Amino acid sequence: MNIRDFEIFKTIAECGSFSRASEKLFIAQPSLSKTIQKLEKKLGVILFDRSNRIFRLTDEGQLVYEKAIAMLQQMNELQIELDDTNTHIRGHLKIGLPQVIGTFFFSKVAKVFTKKYPDVTLEIIEEGGLHVEKLVEKGEVDAAFVVIPAQSRELEEKLIFEAPFVACLPKNHPLKDEQQLSLEQLKEDNWILFDSSFALSQVILESCRKEHFVPKIAYSTTQWDLLMTLVRDELGVAIIPSPLTEMYREDICVKSISSQYIPWKIGIVVKKNRYKTRALKAFVNIVLDIYSEDQK
Repeated sequence: MNIRDFEIFKTIAECGSFSRASEKLFIAQPSLSKTIQKLEKKLGVILFDRSNRIFRLTDEGQLVYEKAIAMLQQMNELQIELDDTNTHIRGHLKIGLPQVIGTFFFSKVAKVFTKKYPDVTLEIIEEGGLHVEKLVEKGEVDAAFVVIPAQSRELEEKLIFEAPFVACLPKNHPLKDEQQLSLEQLKEDNWILFDSSFALSQVILESCRKEHFVPKIAYSTTQWDLLMTLVRDELGVAIIPSPLTEMYREDICVKSISSQYIPWKIGIVVKKNRYKTRALKAFVNIVLDIYSEDQK
């Protein structure tokens, strides 16, 4: 019984069949079957229910699968730590970037980091904010830029930037001459929101609930520039972080919100209690250095 046996067992369980696992591992099915039989004999349990056409784990198999995941993750982290014992910083980092946040925050960080640490490669994982949080939590992404507070308690977060939300209206909107607006003044309008996978969407809906209404959503999108174009073309109103309006201020009306302060808080998150490579520590420090200077 060795680590490779558990890697094979995990792959078979996740593929749902010996044939698919055989294709993935490039190992013949008879060899896979022999490995599982040996593992079952050593553990004294049956791992897979083969009594009918449905291929599934037994109760004991499910327990072994869960333990195998934890064990293999620990072995992977051990290898990372061993590889990280020299003083020269190198490696590969996966950075989660929600589309909107990435546009405003990643380029400056990447330029400074790559110049200082040329032997560390950065891989961008583009997903909605709520999804990249999950990827960090599962250890599939090393760090991510997200709206904070994060939804997951498994994440360690550090604030790097804050700006207010503002109201965006078409040029000829009836409230175009108002200096400030409450959200309630827009409750009869059609609203354009970010996609529900964006943490921004949750912030906006919660802010409307505080003023006792649910917005009438006409469109939702993952693209902030499309959202601004829809407002410009009189298809609805939107509540967005003020930095996103800079390129469109000549085409729309931008109003501050008087009824409440809605902050756009951006942070960098990593998984709590997970080993942090020198490369990851260096990346986080670069981010904090850049944005602590910007906020002064």
